[in-house]
Amino acid sequence: MHTTMHKTPSRPREHTPQAKILQTLQKQGLKLTRQRKVILEVFLDMDGHPSPEEIHREIHRQGHNLGISTVYRTLKVLVETGVVRKLEFGDGQGRYEQRDEGTQHLHLVCKQCGQTFEVPTIAVDWLFEELAEDHAFALHSHTAYLYGLCDACIAESSGNKDNHEKERIIP
Repeated sequence: MHTTMHKTPSRPREHTPQAKILQTLQKQGLKLTRQRKVILEVFLDMDGHPSPEEIHREIHRQGHNLGISTVYRTLKVLVETGVVRKLEFGDGQGRYEQRDEGTQHLHLVCKQCGQTFEVPTIAVDWLFEELAEDHAFALHSHTAYLYGLCDACIAESSGNKDNHEKERIIP
């Protein structure tokens, strides 16, 4: 969490996520405006899968004066360049995460509280590869959402956390 009110985007180091994204944008001929750098820095510093509104609130909390439409336009550009992925968790909001081809994962989404868990796909990668092979399909990447209830919501709704252990599909 930031405590500085007027944080100026720092010069990115060569191997940071921010530097890699800025290099990609430059290679694609896009301008690296102050606004884009601020939005990118705030986005990368946030945990989870922030919505444009959450990013906008954090930008203002840090003392920057950028409009919500600038945040939406910048996120659209970041998605189009392939460095950010837009996600839909069924809550009516687009949410965003950095695209990192080296770490494939699934999203477990609690339908009650909205909490999201990232789970590495290593246990099911073989299944994706087999499905692609069976359909003569060259698989490049994937996005998967699994919807259900988290432990806390199951315990809250049932009043007995021990009973749900028998109902679990995914350990």
